[in-house]
Amino acid sequence: MSAAYPKTFSATKVGPLDLKNRIVMAPLTRQNADADGTPTDEMTAYYARRARGGVGMIITEGTYETDDLNCKAYLSQPGIANRRHVAAWKKVVDAVHAHNVPVIMQLMHGGRVCDPRCLKAGEDPVSASSGQSNGWVLYTDTDDEKQDRGIDGDWPKVTFPKARGLTEQEIEKIADGFAEGAVRAVEAGCDGVEIHGANGYLLYQFIHPATNLRTDAYGGSAANNVRAAKLACERVRQAIGPDKLITLRLSQDGVDDFMGAWPGGVEYAEAVGKALADCAADALHWSSFDWTDNRDPNSDEPMPSVIGRSSGKPMIVNGGIAEGADAEKVVTSGAGDLCAIGRPLFAHPDWPHIIRSGEAYDWTPFDRKYVICPPVDYAHCYPADLRRPNWNPDLSSRRN
Repeated sequence: MSAAYPKTFSATKVGPLDLKNRIVMAPLTRQNADADGTPTDEMTAYYARRARGGVGMIITEGTYETDDLNCKAYLSQPGIANRRHVAAWKKVVDAVHAHNVPVIMQLMHGGRVCDPRCLKAGEDPVSASSGQSNGWVLYTDTDDEKQDRGIDGDWPKVTFPKARGLTEQEIEKIADGFAEGAVRAVEAGCDGVEIHGANGYLLYQFIHPATNLRTDAYGGSAANNVRAAKLACERVRQAIGPDKLITLRLSQDGVDDFMGAWPGGVEYAEAVGKALADCAADALHWSSFDWTDNRDPNSDEPMPSVIGRSSGKPMIVNGGIAEGADAEKVVTSGAGDLCAIGRPLFAHPDWPHIIRSGEAYDWTPFDRKYVICPPVDYAHCYPADLRRPNWNPDLSSRRN
């Protein structure tokens, strides 16, 4: 069968992995794990359904890799921090692999944008530098979210506490934590991992000059700002070897700054790319709302083009890809080697098959309801199993 978008549906290779096409499921936060971070059967059904829908590779939602230095960012966030997590993720990975689709796990540390209820008693958030985000935990300010999640009682707006800057020894410990999580992800069957350096989380807080005020080896220049992310990639590579894929995700904006931009724009992006040229990651993943908008008034070159050119690494491109023609533009323009698809896959797990037909399609408009209750593969769970969270509205509460 010929594809409407031949480049998008051409086979390719990224790192050690052979992919049947260039469509990647982007990491999509859902907060659907058990309270202790264990993936549920619904998660298995959710990922299996998108593997069956025709993607070339899946990147999981952000997963906390260790249970210290306030790594966990959200209530009901999945973890890969212990044996129970590994066993549950193995069910997810096996269900994806049954459709001959590789899956890599995104590993993330929340840093200063952690829900305070995810902190342990007496624990402070950590960041590149001391300071406090002026943002708040996603969707805690909407009554629609409360209703859609079936939550009773108070639904407070959750702001972030002040964070302290990490010591160099703690940065080393966090890099080792990424490696430990990567080993457990591979034990669960994953084909590699993604290191989350984007969207406001800890490694982003190092990379972005606005949140990194350090004057040591981990701050003060693009090369120093990416050093913590490079260290994490290096430790992961040492831990899992050359036969597993490692990607590093980057962005200008974050969960607490949706319009964020790097000071210096394209010039800073080029310096970041050059600094990552010898990074242990096989590919870089650009995250944005619109990959063509670089937010630099002095240049119109897309950021993934800049970073790919300056780093010499393959690029995964995310942001504003809603139709088959959008994906084809990414891979034919040279901006990216792979397209990461997010919101369309929530409501339309068959998005790859649909666009491949070339037929016009009346897409369902994106709605948060599809994040909370998306189409799933009921071979792995049943409608009655779909979980409702029991989140404590007391913001002073801390976990054990």
